Amino acid sequence: DDVRVNARLTLNLGLRYELFRPVTEGKNQMASFNFPTDTLVLPKGQNAQLTPTIASFLPVQATASPGLVNPDYKDFAPRVGMAYKLSDRLVMRAGYGIFYGGQENGPFSFPSPGFNPPFFVTQSFNSPCGNPVLANANLADPSNCTIGFKPGPPTDSSLAINNFWTQGYPANSLLDPNNPLLYSIDLHIKTPMMQQWHLGLEYQLPSETVVELSYAGSHGARLYGFYNGNQATPSTDPNAPLAPRRPFPAVDGTIDSFRSDTISNYNSLQARIEKRLSHGLQFEASYTYSHSLDDASSASLGSLNNGDFRDQRNPGLEYGNSDFDVRHHLVVNYAWDLPFGTGKAFAGNASEFLNQVIGNWQVAGIVSASTGNWFTVTDPFVNSSNTDCGGTVGYNCSRPDVIGNPNGKPCVPGTFFNTCAFASDQVPGTFGNEGRNIVHGPGYQTWDVTLLKTFPVREQMRFEFRTDFFNIWNHVNGLWGPVGAAGQVEPVAIELGTPQYGTLQSARDPRFIQFAMKFYF
Repeated sequence: DDVRVNARLTLNLGLRYELFRPVTEGKNQMASFNFPTDTLVLPKGQNAQLTPTIASFLPVQATASPGLVNPDYKDFAPRVGMAYKLSDRLVMRAGYGIFYGGQENGPFSFPSPGFNPPFFVTQSFNSPCGNPVLANANLADPSNCTIGFKPGPPTDSSLAINNFWTQGYPANSLLDPNNPLLYSIDLHIKTPMMQQWHLGLEYQLPSETVVELSYAGSHGARLYGFYNGNQATPSTDPNAPLAPRRPFPAVDGTIDSFRSDTISNYNSLQARIEKRLSHGLQFEASYTYSHSLDDASSASLGSLNNGDFRDQRNPGLEYGNSDFDVRHHLVVNYAWDLPFGTGKAFAGNASEFLNQVIGNWQVAGIVSASTGNWFTVTDPFVNSSNTDCGGTVGYNCSRPDVIGNPNGKPCVPGTFFNTCAFASDQVPGTFGNEGRNIVHGPGYQTWDVTLLKTFPVREQMRFEFRTDFFNIWNHVNGLWGPVGAAGQVEPVAIELGTPQYGTLQSARDPRFIQFAMKFYF
């Protein structure tokens, strides 16, 4: 509610209560692997049975609620706002609020608790080397066969291994699988919470112009994190097997784990000037200086910044610049009715024909300039920790050591950061000392301009011809990786030791020009 305390002070007070119910399945066919008890937890009353081999090492407890986790009943969200008139031209505004962000996509949908046995089964098969054995097959490992042409003569163009599978899978393929695909959701998971605050001053200048200066910040808690909960602990022995070092050794592989235990912080200084339309001119310019930090910038959708968890037991180890952190961002937009033609400052008495030529022109545009995002260099060739990844979103997670300033002058011509600032970690049992998102990527600037001409026909009817120039100066805005979803393209430009290491791999759009004719009636 708005409370007008006096002529100068107005308060806005509110309280919101939100309840995000856990995701359920119509037939309670969901499960979660519970690390503290090394058991598979099912909803109460669910009597589905595991296949014999999995049941021999994975106990089942049908003790959970239909959604596996209990609802969070404490999500109260107070809001308070204030507007104080310091003078006839100066106003101060402030606000604070708590917000909650329940969601059903990401780790709630794929993968999900419905992917656990006994409701989902999977099995892997090793392809035999065939008979005769391929010349380049490894006879010491019957499962390690090279896919190639079957030897001749005569040459058989069918693939030897594919030829084997044309006979079909064994009849009992899924009757007793032995390598379950497990998923774990923290039974005490909470709804992510965000606190936001703002303090700003607004001043009215002459000529329909307003300036604003403000500070805005936020703090996120209980944010979602997606991990490999079955990550093996590091070892100084490069030959030590992974399974004995895993939290659940019976499964020698990843167990996707979904928890709400990461945080974020954001602080910004924001400035804006706006001139409302007068004398045919309007414009607005806004500038933001900001810094965003977090443990992870996405729960399971990944990012091309390459910063995955090194150690799932310590997500705070990755606290650093957010994937989307941009320190400086400037946007200017404008529209100007050119002062030519009937009733304007120049050629105000122009004839009807001349006015059709020189009158009713407008120039408009948007200028955007920004510094770049931050990213993490990884090492695909050296993994001194002798373990697997602590997360599930990165292409690889092994980090090098930092031996110089990565944002200093590039040591190799043609690279966009100092590639000599990194060296492979050679200390057994360690992750490498590089922090997450410490290298500054390329920024961008774009100038979009529109030239517009109106041809009045009669009242409420007119033609409009416009030409739009996008990136009019054709400025090259380089990118270190192609634009696309994470995991689709290996980020070779930020992988130590690759041929593309340190070189830009693509760019934002070049100049585009489009023409349009419209008829308004």
